[in-house]
Amino acid sequence: MRALKKIIFVIAISVLTLCVASCDNCQGELDPATFDDVANQVFMLLIGNDEMTSNFLFEHPENFGLEHYEPSLPTPGLTSDASKVLINLTIGSIKRYDYNKLNEDQKMTYNIIVDLVDNINAKTMEMGYLSNNYLGSYLGYQAQLPLLLVEYKFRTKLDIENYFKYLDLVPQTFKSYVDFEIEKADHGYGMPDFVIDKVVMQCQNFITSVDVANHFMISTVNKKIDECQFLTAEEKTAYKNTNIDKVTGPLIEGYRYVLNELPKLKGKATNNMGLAHYVTEDGFEIGKAYYEINFQDTVGYKITVDEAISYIEDKILACEQKLEYYRNLVMTDSDFRNEVMSYQLMNTTPEEQLAYYQTAFDNYFPPLTSKPKITVKYIDEAMEDNFSPAAYMTSPIDNFTEEFIYLNNAEIKDEFGNLDYNYLYTTLAHEGYPGHLYQNVYFKNKDVNLLRKVLGSSGYKEGWATYAEIFSFELLRGQYSDDFVDYLILQEEYNAAIYSRMDMGVHYDGWDLNEFKNFILDFNPNVSESAVVASFEQLVEIPNNFQTYFFTYFKIKDLQLKVKEMAGASFDYKQFHTYILDCGPAPLRYVEEYVLSKYE
Repeated sequence: MRALKKIIFVIAISVLTLCVASCDNCQGELDPATFDDVANQVFMLLIGNDEMTSNFLFEHPENFGLEHYEPSLPTPGLTSDASKVLINLTIGSIKRYDYNKLNEDQKMTYNIIVDLVDNINAKTMEMGYLSNNYLGSYLGYQAQLPLLLVEYKFRTKLDIENYFKYLDLVPQTFKSYVDFEIEKADHGYGMPDFVIDKVVMQCQNFITSVDVANHFMISTVNKKIDECQFLTAEEKTAYKNTNIDKVTGPLIEGYRYVLNELPKLKGKATNNMGLAHYVTEDGFEIGKAYYEINFQDTVGYKITVDEAISYIEDKILACEQKLEYYRNLVMTDSDFRNEVMSYQLMNTTPEEQLAYYQTAFDNYFPPLTSKPKITVKYIDEAMEDNFSPAAYMTSPIDNFTEEFIYLNNAEIKDEFGNLDYNYLYTTLAHEGYPGHLYQNVYFKNKDVNLLRKVLGSSGYKEGWATYAEIFSFELLRGQYSDDFVDYLILQEEYNAAIYSRMDMGVHYDGWDLNEFKNFILDFNPNVSESAVVASFEQLVEIPNNFQTYFFTYFKIKDLQLKVKEMAGASFDYKQFHTYILDCGPAPLRYVEEYVLSKYE
């Protein structure tokens, strides 16, 4: 797998409360000619009042009918039955269109909206205690916020002033996160002690690192202010001083509040294991039910977890049968053994490798309409312990000139402090070409409904990026033997299947730490106790995260194999990938239907 701490930064769009539009006729079929207008209304409901999302996703929001709104940060809450009624009256009205009368673009837009509504309807209000995790060791909002603030775009004075308002909002926002954790604990859904410890450590590291002279939120943002040509020298000085005051003031105040208050919840968790152990007083297995709903939403397929377990176990068995061939090959083929023992997939800088990928994949993937400049940045040392190994920052929909990838120095080096080139090889394919960056740039050049560009399935995005990273091994053919390339692919798939099964075991089967350890020992008898505990704790904290990458990968790979069988000798990778990319980040079952229809 990429790494246990793998995460790609995206702007999360949460639908908590919606304004109700008037509904003169809430019955009967709607005219297909009005579909695009209604879809645009849904877009405004979901995006229109979110200033931060607008800043990240649009270079010129006014061109999309968006106005500036008062800054706000996401706060937790439960989706009540009344809220569901409002959602179904507004967004859910899309179901009144006859699907068969819509064009291809409208059908995919319809699918995405309906999938969103159905997922909201499927959850009980109490499940909100299982899904709202604003504080976390690295997926928590407090861990992501510094980078989001540093990357906030300064296009006008209003943007700079809004940035300061976000800093001012941190204390009250973080207090709401702690208050919600208290509420969760009172209802039997308290945060495990080991998660509390990790959040507290992250807050402590961040607070300790704040130094007026060199802290990244001061140095980086003040440099951005200096680069604002619309400011006078006096204005730049004033804004930079304000930034220092806000970072060392309200921002740190918020982190200090979490640091001081969250530990008071230690010992209140009723469950330090997976979701399967949450059961209501009347015997309803709410944790397993929630996991299944969330699993289906994550992977984009309406299958039961029992079916998914059978599917993944078949993958594990198939991988084990193939591995036997390579075990024998290591023993009998010295050339293959030397490849396994001493391979190095790249020896260039990340920038050079990305430049290589931009042309090396030409025979496999469709060309991009625009060729943006790619800048590689490095996470500040203060964030290294609580950040993923790498991250692609989603670029504005209307910016086709520049893209950014972040790397974490603490995670991309080996035990001797040197760059881990083999890890970077697949990481850059995942984040850059032909993974996240490539997929995002390709699709934002498509003439499709705007909603399809802002409401994306994480399962599609991460499944595609994982497919891209494993596909990158295809470039090695000729440089290495086919057996060795196939072996690299098989190793990745074997690990992916194991991690996928572990997630289901912890959260659906209800494995405790000992059962989890026994499962791992079957595959790695030499694993350390500390590694087992670390993996178990991360799985407990972030259910279905592995499925976002691995289960979805297998579904895309299965689709590839099925299409190869259908197309026979005429199969073309570039055409196959074009069909998937043209769908954009939709739930994968709709992508599969679309792709198969092209070959049938």
